[in-house]
Amino acid sequence: METKIQNKAYFANEIHFEISDIKDRTEPRNILMASPNYFDVVDVKNVHMAGNAGKIDKKLAHIQWNELKSAFNHAVKEKVLDNVLVIDGAKDCEDMVFTANQSFPWIDENGNKIVVMSKMRHDSRKREVPFFEAYYQNLGYKTLHLNQTEMFEGMGDLIPHIGKRLLYGGFGHRTNKDAYTELSALLQVPIIALELIDERFYHLDTCYVSLGKDAVMICKEAFTPEGLQALAKMYKRVYYIPIEEAVDYFALNAHTVFDFVSNKKIAFIHKGTKVTYDILKKEGFEIIEIDTSEYMKSGGSVFCMKMMVY
Repeated sequence: METKIQNKAYFANEIHFEISDIKDRTEPRNILMASPNYFDVVDVKNVHMAGNAGKIDKKLAHIQWNELKSAFNHAVKEKVLDNVLVIDGAKDCEDMVFTANQSFPWIDENGNKIVVMSKMRHDSRKREVPFFEAYYQNLGYKTLHLNQTEMFEGMGDLIPHIGKRLLYGGFGHRTNKDAYTELSALLQVPIIALELIDERFYHLDTCYVSLGKDAVMICKEAFTPEGLQALAKMYKRVYYIPIEEAVDYFALNAHTVFDFVSNKKIAFIHKGTKVTYDILKKEGFEIIEIDTSEYMKSGGSVFCMKMMVY
């Protein structure tokens, strides 16, 4: 009997399907970054920013951003990615460099490009969203907006299952729980909603890294027991990263890219992890370590600094 999967938000105890029941999806192959022209820490929006206002080394931040861009360009040469795109950072948008947050791009079942624009928690970050909306329109996306939701912070909290038409949505700090009811209807896709319970993991992309269709890395301390059970149901292999690596090295803000034709896999990660590095090696990734220390002062690392777009 075919399992009936609705396009709705599923909470941990409601999941009645397996990942094999979910339709396949084509992965995007382009990366969007925002130049760090105005990157800075001017206030405290998360616990990682405390004490760092005015302490950004601007020259070093530019060097680190360019090193990350070069690493992504390496993936283009390896034919794991197609292009690296750059939107100019804007004045008075000091966090705009974290391009994972302002939007959620998607592709519908007919292959049409759509994007849901974020509703940021902080006023200073709301200023970023119109720049991205205009950029997406130039890329041929249909832009969509949430009407019933107060807060939603894009792919910072809403992350796709690799190769599948299934999403995981974090809530509790920057995105409202009820956002996923509206988003699932808008995108016509099921969403597994996961409560985040530790302020150090204020976005899902700080405590969750997909390693493909069958494997994931997470930090136990970020989730409820029910959330952990939900992830264990969806993945054959769940790797638990020590909280020290997740907090001190932003290990779970790594970014993984795949080419399903050549089977090449590349992981981009802040340098210095041990457990995380060994897991990535075990899973067959080429690993590129980057220094993102200036961006970690603002609460972000590799995953935060890019957006995968169609």
